[in-house]
Amino acid sequence: MKNVKYGYIAPIQYQHLIPESADFHLILAHLLGNKDYVDFYKKKIERGDTVVLDNSAFEFKRALSAEEIFKFIDDSGIEPTYVVAPDYPFEHWEVTLESTLDFIERVRGERDYKIMAVPQSVKGDYKGWLQCYANMAEHEDIAMIGMSILGIPNAFCSLTGTNDIAYNRIFATNHLLETGIAIPEKWHHYLGLGGGPREILIQRQLGLIDSNDSSSPFWHGYLGTQFDDSIWGLKNGKSPIEVNFDAGFEESRVQDIKINIDYMESKILLQDEEF
Repeated sequence: MKNVKYGYIAPIQYQHLIPESADFHLILAHLLGNKDYVDFYKKKIERGDTVVLDNSAFEFKRALSAEEIFKFIDDSGIEPTYVVAPDYPFEHWEVTLESTLDFIERVRGERDYKIMAVPQSVKGDYKGWLQCYANMAEHEDIAMIGMSILGIPNAFCSLTGTNDIAYNRIFATNHLLETGIAIPEKWHHYLGLGGGPREILIQRQLGLIDSNDSSSPFWHGYLGTQFDDSIWGLKNGKSPIEVNFDAGFEESRVQDIKINIDYMESKILLQDEEF
């Protein structure tokens, strides 16, 4: 079973609970105005951790321009390892591809960031999504492919007959591998979690995943929900309550968060030799 990196995402006042052993992180552009948040990840960068700057398209409900992304970086002083290029969920695949190629030109020669590109398409256009993926995976200046919790279900629902995030991403991954379209040598980062953490176990068995990030261990713990051994790890599904990154610290929330972290470390992220 393939080993993976995992990025814990936490409300700012709970960041200190992120395991010290975690050396892979995904940070959110819309939080870079918070000094405590930025200082926490600057220390991670100083010790040599990998830090991916997401463009916060999910949180902003729109794609950020290159200028907006650069301003977040410059104003905060953060120096990420990777930056997620602007992507356009639910729009024609060529819109995201062209935006990504333009972003590459903006970065090349000016900034020392590696680039993550995220394939997208209009609803049901899995062929367009595959074309977008192929162009990105073959591009030498794209270091990482983002496997989206929005884009993949949106594209592959026409084949699977469902909008379930985990099911569609597993289906899409298997399809990429079976058809030979996948380029396993390229780093594949699975953005977020849908139904729960156990999707990672299946993705590890398929072998294309290299990393994942999610707020699920922290946010569900904060809400008093512990991971379980149901099919995706959350028997009642993902909470519809959006993450409040400004949630105040309450000691009573810590136990469930720690239980979820332990679940991730002992059941989901065990290194292959530990099984």
